[in-house]
Amino acid sequence: MPEEMKHGLIISESDYRRLSHLVDVSRSTATYELDEELAKADICPDQSLPGNVVALYDSVVFRDMKTDAEKTVTIVMPWESSVTKLRISILSPVGTALIGEPLGAVINWPLLNGRSAQLQIVEIKRSREVAQHG
Repeated sequence: MPEEMKHGLIISESDYRRLSHLVDVSRSTATYELDEELAKADICPDQSLPGNVVALYDSVVFRDMKTDAEKTVTIVMPWESSVTKLRISILSPVGTALIGEPLGAVINWPLLNGRSAQLQIVEIKRSREVAQHG
């Protein structure tokens, strides 16, 4: 990793612009949490975003560290989310936790009653939608 990349989270310039605008126009607890993640991220040109880092519109395969169950979700803008299609809003706890994370990272997914699951990113599939939304 280059020296200038210091936080571990990497976000493309176009995702940063889109997500910063979302934070600016939609103040809520979820957007404050997203804003905190954006503040920790290193921003890189779109064409330099590593393929092993989660970006908006990527499909992400993750494994529950306790059960070994795998699930695939796609990270999308809030108005594009669909639970039945496993299109997860960037403002959901897991969407915010996944954005900018590298392959192999383990994230904490909050569950009901104060519990949580540890999820490891096992595959990242870059979407063609990125070009359409960039």
